[in-house]
Amino acid sequence: MKDVDNNTVNLINAEVDGIHVNLVGNGEAIVFLHGGPGSEHGFFLPHVLPLSRQFKLVFYDQNGCGKSEPSIENQYSMMSEVNTLELLRKELKLEKINLFGESWGSMLALLYATTYPERVNKILLTAAIGVTAEGFKTFGIELEKRLSKNDQLNLLKLEEGLETGQSSINDILSILDKYYVSSEDSLKKKANTSIEPAVNQQIGEDIIKNYDLTSRLHLLHSIPIVVAQGSDDIMPPSLIKDLLVNYIPHAKLIEIKNCGHWTVVEKPVEMNKIAKNFFNSDVLN
Repeated sequence: MKDVDNNTVNLINAEVDGIHVNLVGNGEAIVFLHGGPGSEHGFFLPHVLPLSRQFKLVFYDQNGCGKSEPSIENQYSMMSEVNTLELLRKELKLEKINLFGESWGSMLALLYATTYPERVNKILLTAAIGVTAEGFKTFGIELEKRLSKNDQLNLLKLEEGLETGQSSINDILSILDKYYVSSEDSLKKKANTSIEPAVNQQIGEDIIKNYDLTSRLHLLHSIPIVVAQGSDDIMPPSLIKDLLVNYIPHAKLIEIKNCGHWTVVEKPVEMNKIAKNFFNSDVLN
């Protein structure tokens, strides 16, 4: 398998209790947790597929996202996603899993690991947010600081239009996307993924009200953790050190130069090297 992309790799589609799953490769399993909240696993593709040469890659759309079915009564929460991930682990008959969490997925990885620490082998976080709701709130503040005055005005109009149905969340993302990357040329490489508004809103509210792992972080002491953060991320390494790494002393922080929030899209070669080395051993080369 020389070139690994969507055209040369056979992704095996499956459904687990209404959750859309794609599997590829053989070896130790890496489970990918997408961001949003409310996005879909297509964000990772085809960028991380070279890892399928050595690992079994497990991609899935979270509840109500992408091709997965909506939850009962259209209700979404952080813990429902933790429960879904545990169900997926059991159905795939995986004793322990490696987690690759991106953005909101980094928070989900830590939530799962502090709930089922005995089921987690290693954790790779990227575009990380933090261990409390402060990180989530800070992300919004830092993003707003970057917006041009013109984009601020356009966003205000679009947000008002959401309530009347005159605009969509995709209209909003078309303005925000460029702020998630270091180079706008990188946007050409990003998959055209969707965001589910109900999931985004409900889990976002749940994070603000309930996300605080500080009393449970001791449960991570035996789990190797690496945080790969873009130098130009909305949450740069200096912030992530304060909001996450300082709370987890054994976590290793790696800065990816000339890279924004979407590390997998902008710097796939670097991210795949980090992932390969980390999941192959306890020591990064």
